[in-house]
Amino acid sequence: MRELVALQAQFVAGLDANAPDAGTLALFDGNAERARSRFAIYRGNTVANAAKAIGAAYPVIEKIVGPEFFSGLAREYGSRHPSKNGDLNEHGESFAAFLADFPPAKAFAYLPDVARLEWLVHRGHYAADSRQFDAAILATVPPERQLQLRPRLHAACNVLHSVHPVARIWEVHQEGFSSEFEVDFSFGPTHALVFRPHFRVEVAQIGDAEAAFLCAAFRGEPLETALAAALLLNASFDLGGWLMNWVASRVIVDFSTLANDVAPD
Repeated sequence: MRELVALQAQFVAGLDANAPDAGTLALFDGNAERARSRFAIYRGNTVANAAKAIGAAYPVIEKIVGPEFFSGLAREYGSRHPSKNGDLNEHGESFAAFLADFPPAKAFAYLPDVARLEWLVHRGHYAADSRQFDAAILATVPPERQLQLRPRLHAACNVLHSVHPVARIWEVHQEGFSSEFEVDFSFGPTHALVFRPHFRVEVAQIGDAEAAFLCAAFRGEPLETALAAALLLNASFDLGGWLMNWVASRVIVDFSTLANDVAPD
């Protein structure tokens, strides 16, 4: 078994290398040049599939920099960060950090944050589903207990803070976008909400108070604490209105009690 593991590790190392060494080629019987040629085809397909996986996860980045530059980005990323998982949907996790450290991409200061948003969108597509919450259940909770409930967020949901208007950048690069192609980079820090109301992941820009509330919910805080965080930033924060909105759009999919972490009766 140890010999098999070592053989597999050597084979994978040859795939990740810029060119297979003599040790890798020695794994194959027959003519060495034929082995080199066939291994090159195999390696080329592996590299191409990994690059396609990056393209599938980061379509907005590809539109921003163009297909040719993006192809180079994807291949360079693959050489620096070989896939560690048989599922190529997991391959692009470090792409944002790669962009932040890759000199040719530094002319686009907002690219790493756009990539972070796209990765959340990508992960949101594969997140587990949740049943639609029946908001009428909340009416059965005594008023004195309601603010002690903890909202549970859909597994696809995330909030991303950025100094760039990443939600708007994402929006204007979507297929079928027909409004004015304009991004205001002077807007200041923003928050992007990633959510999946039905089958397609969506992105929306939300305010500071809404972001504070949802981030508190992510931490498992009760409504009382989340509401206090939101009110610090917006004294007019409408808890009832936002709860209805977030339940309807499946941002919030359940509530639990602090005592026993079960849905309210």
